[in-house]
Amino acid sequence: MTIPLAVLAVGAIFSGMVFYKPFFGDHHAVEEFFGITASGEHAAAGAAAPASHAADAPVATHAETAAEAPAEAVTAEAPANDAAATEGAGVNTAVPAPSRGAIYMHPDNHILDEAHHAPKWVKVSPFIAMLVGLFMAWVFYIRSPNAPKALAKQQHGLYQFLLNKWYFDEIYNFLIVRPALWLGKFLWKEGDGKVIDGTINGVAMGLIPA
Repeated sequence: MTIPLAVLAVGAIFSGMVFYKPFFGDHHAVEEFFGITASGEHAAAGAAAPASHAADAPVATHAETAAEAPAEAVTAEAPANDAAATEGAGVNTAVPAPSRGAIYMHPDNHILDEAHHAPKWVKVSPFIAMLVGLFMAWVFYIRSPNAPKALAKQQHGLYQFLLNKWYFDEIYNFLIVRPALWLGKFLWKEGDGKVIDGTINGVAMGLIPA
């Protein structure tokens, strides 16, 4: 039984080293792996193409209008064309839905890039916590097996607090379970027993014979 556990432990340790780069080690590798870059390029291309079209279209329209229509007509149609161009630009500049990719990242979302610039102590803190836990386990269970019992007697309140899982079960029972049981019993006795059964029995045994 120990050998399979050791194999799993070694695999868990080195899998993080092997897959660190493609999953989280490099910002561009993460984008490529999850298809985020393709979505961003698609959004940029979708926003750039209509913009160039909207920029070229009013020039041709105004040129043709100025050549074929009077100045008054050009002046009257200009606000409408500008409004249409503005409305079209507002629609075209909206970020489209991603075409592919496991994760969609909005262009304004820089959380992945910011995560790679975290301080060094943040990155090594899980490893330090593991070393501290390993050292404490060695002290309590190998070097001094009587230390846990002595510590539990010395810190009785803390021991009970941790032993009872921070009293989450008791709090959950007080806030959720007991009110739910009271509500269920009330609806059973008062609602189902007195209202529903009482109405049916009253009609069947009182109103019908009368």
